[in-house]
Amino acid sequence: MHNSTHRRAAGGGIGRRVVLYVVLPLWLILALGIGLTMHVVGLEQKERLKEDIKLIARAVRGPIGDALSEGDLAGVERTLSAVFSIGQVYGASVFDADGKVLASSGIADVSLRNSPVATRVMQTGENQELYQQTAGKDVFSQFVPITDAGGRINGLIQITRRAKDFDQSFELLFKTAWLSWLAFGVLMMGVVTWGHYRGLGRHVNALVAVMDRVKAGDWQQQAEVAGPQELRRIALGLNDMLAEIRDHQAEERALNRRLRHQQKMAAVGTVVGGIAHELGAPLNVIDGRARRLQKQTDQPEARRQLEAIRGQVLRLSRIVRQLLDFSRPESRENEPVELNRLLEQSCAAVRHEQLSAARLSLQRTASPLWLQLDGARLELALVNVLRNALQAAQSRVQVRVREQEERLAIEITDDGPGFALGPDQLLAPFVTTKPKGEGTGLGLAIVHNIMAELDGGLTLTAAPGGGARVTLTLPRNLHA
Repeated sequence: MHNSTHRRAAGGGIGRRVVLYVVLPLWLILALGIGLTMHVVGLEQKERLKEDIKLIARAVRGPIGDALSEGDLAGVERTLSAVFSIGQVYGASVFDADGKVLASSGIADVSLRNSPVATRVMQTGENQELYQQTAGKDVFSQFVPITDAGGRINGLIQITRRAKDFDQSFELLFKTAWLSWLAFGVLMMGVVTWGHYRGLGRHVNALVAVMDRVKAGDWQQQAEVAGPQELRRIALGLNDMLAEIRDHQAEERALNRRLRHQQKMAAVGTVVGGIAHELGAPLNVIDGRARRLQKQTDQPEARRQLEAIRGQVLRLSRIVRQLLDFSRPESRENEPVELNRLLEQSCAAVRHEQLSAARLSLQRTASPLWLQLDGARLELALVNVLRNALQAAQSRVQVRVREQEERLAIEITDDGPGFALGPDQLLAPFVTTKPKGEGTGLGLAIVHNIMAELDGGLTLTAAPGGGARVTLTLPRNLHA
């Protein structure tokens, strides 16, 4: 409910503001223009109708003046009847100089003796006009002076027309204009609403829908890059932001896993370190006394049994050294180390152990590679990996260095059966795939810890063609 309301507010809000700040002002400006136009057209229409009355009055003034000079009232009445029959005239009257009606047709005043308009006509000889009420009707009257042959004013003509005739002639145009204005406004709002939805609203709604799903916890969303350029840029920015958030979340999860692993390793290291120190002294005592007894006896069987005891003590001592290596704190005793020489030393160390008949080959780099790091710790990691590889290999173990743009990769590949467990399991302490009594499960755990100390990495993969490959990576910025 909240999300749908949010979307409607986002899309509808823009639409309402477009109508409020664009369409409505334009509509009102159009109304103002129509109003002014109607006012001007109305004035012109009224003037045209007045001009029609003036033309009629001028046309009959001569004949009526002649008939009046001759005393022909019948002729005056015939002329007035003819004027009234035109249809545009509501009434017509002829008055003498005293304002007394001489002849009339239709609705008109019966006397103008007290009319100031008639007085002005008689005095000035100019046409006059007046809106007035006659017989209870609103009329427009045009007053025209009548002159005799000598040019003297001897009467006047009043021609009237209904006032509403002026409005009726304009009413249709008025209604048509305002109905057109109303229809245009409705049409414009419809077009703007439809255009807003097609060009903007639906794309905004799509962006808001994506943000609602992100708000609900779905960080895998991608906004569709569509619509106007501004919205396309917003969609691209939103997608970039979501991608960065996903990357940061992945980094955070990796850091949390690494932190938990380090905390676990620290706790285990504390325990095993204490155990190793406690076991070291008794083992040294046992080995020393067995060696002394070997020297003191001449019996072959006794010597053989004592040698077996010393072999088991040696095995236990190796386990203690592994426990100490695992629990050893991070070392920062960095020194210049040439990688090819360090690899040769590591290979020589495991060859002396005669772990298997597999052939160990080292592919050196063309030029020396100097690194600034703790060489002893890296050599310990290499020896552990090489020892595991020789124990698993059938016929060969190959070591080579691969130079990458920002890192160095040391690859150790064997042709054995490969990894029986996943990397996470193999890197956990005390996990081993060797037969019972032949491994402590600390070799790869020690390597993993050392590579973390050196800001490097450890990768376990299957080798092409079968076997296992262990890759130790180091950052190139460690070059001396």
